[in-house]
Amino acid sequence: MRAVGVTVVRLCAAVAAASVLVSASPAGAQTYHSGQNLQPVFEGWEENPDGSFNMVFGYLNRNYEEHLNIPVGPDNHFEPGPADRDQPTYFYPRRQRIIFRVRVPADWGDKELVWTVTAHGQTDRAVGWLVPEQIIDEQVIAMNRAGGGAPETVNAAPTIRIEEGVERTARVGEPLSLTSVIADDGNPEMRPARNSRPPGRRNALGLRLAWIQYRGPADVTFDPWTAPMEDHTPGWTPPELPPDGRIVTTVTFTEPGAYVLRGMADDGFLYSHADVTVTVTP
Repeated sequence: MRAVGVTVVRLCAAVAAASVLVSASPAGAQTYHSGQNLQPVFEGWEENPDGSFNMVFGYLNRNYEEHLNIPVGPDNHFEPGPADRDQPTYFYPRRQRIIFRVRVPADWGDKELVWTVTAHGQTDRAVGWLVPEQIIDEQVIAMNRAGGGAPETVNAAPTIRIEEGVERTARVGEPLSLTSVIADDGNPEMRPARNSRPPGRRNALGLRLAWIQYRGPADVTFDPWTAPMEDHTPGWTPPELPPDGRIVTTVTFTEPGAYVLRGMADDGFLYSHADVTVTVTP
């Protein structure tokens, strides 16, 4: 069973690299707007102060435009143990790194944690296990997210707080206000996204807020629209923030149900998040 885990981890790494190359391929390269599968990715593992571990996951949605909605169940589950490990059920296009963590106990040993997702009829898996080569820390995360070297100065992740609380109610078609207060240590200094040679990823640096849909039965609309976590468009710079870091965003729902919205305070290297659960009625 160990050999299977190693193979999947290596495939995930290869897929991650391929996604960078495809997105930067010359004109004429084949891309798909919709109809493609989703590859879960095991990013690595972290050791916690209490001796437990975090298995860290992301994903590659091979579609360039299609957002996938895959509820927890036969098509989106973990094993062994609970099928629901707080994984996303709403998937944005392309590569999304370091999206969530699954804590496992200190005595986890050499067991494997498997995330299985089926999209458009194809089933893909990410296998997480505590192989030494896969240990990660904040420096590794920063280099992978920013697409360059490690931060030149000591950098702490930004903070985020939601003023109205993390459990809300709303009605279909009626905007709901979300007030975020974000702060950072000032590192790294703001920098626009850059061109790179060879073409690839050079994330913009500087504090910004992003709201994403993490779970929910239908698409939601944020206003103002917020930049994605990783914007590599050359010249893009995070927008200027209010001095107090207080930002009001509204979200509108088109269908009733239970939603999880994620606010992300991001400095280009590291991020922190706060989840808001919204119960939407007709």
